[in-house]
Amino acid sequence: MKIIVIITILFLILVGIILVLKGNENTWICSNGSWIKHGNPTSVMPIKGCGQDKTSPISAINPNANIILENPKSGDVVTLPFVIKGKARVFENQLNFRVRDSQGRSFIEGTLNVKSPEAGKFGPFDATISSMPRGKTTIEVFDKSPKDGSEIDRVIVVVNIK
Repeated sequence: MKIIVIITILFLILVGIILVLKGNENTWICSNGSWIKHGNPTSVMPIKGCGQDKTSPISAINPNANIILENPKSGDVVTLPFVIKGKARVFENQLNFRVRDSQGRSFIEGTLNVKSPEAGKFGPFDATISSMPRGKTTIEVFDKSPKDGSEIDRVIVVVNIK
């Protein structure tokens, strides 16, 4: 009787290990600060920040990051107006940003000038957000590929506007 229980437990552990290693083929994966589709996920793209947390700047996670968002950090509670601030090295010193409301709708979109001393060097950027509905808000800062216009090097943070 003990042998059957032990074999059953070992079998369940083996099945669990196989399921964990197999992973989910239809999900979102965090890669270089951006959410990437893996397979055909049925869920919407997560709004939670990808590749960063409040205690670790993106540069500590990805030393090759081209965009570093210094303020605000994911989880911050902010009041209006607030400043999006960081540094970046992007094509033609043009950086893009998007602010989404609590429903995930794009509320503000625009471009920022990065004040880089020369091509390929980091330069500071900032933008003041003065109008936005209160509640959970997602801030995305990203570059656009000169090759195909796709969004690259995206940094996402989620804050709460009071």
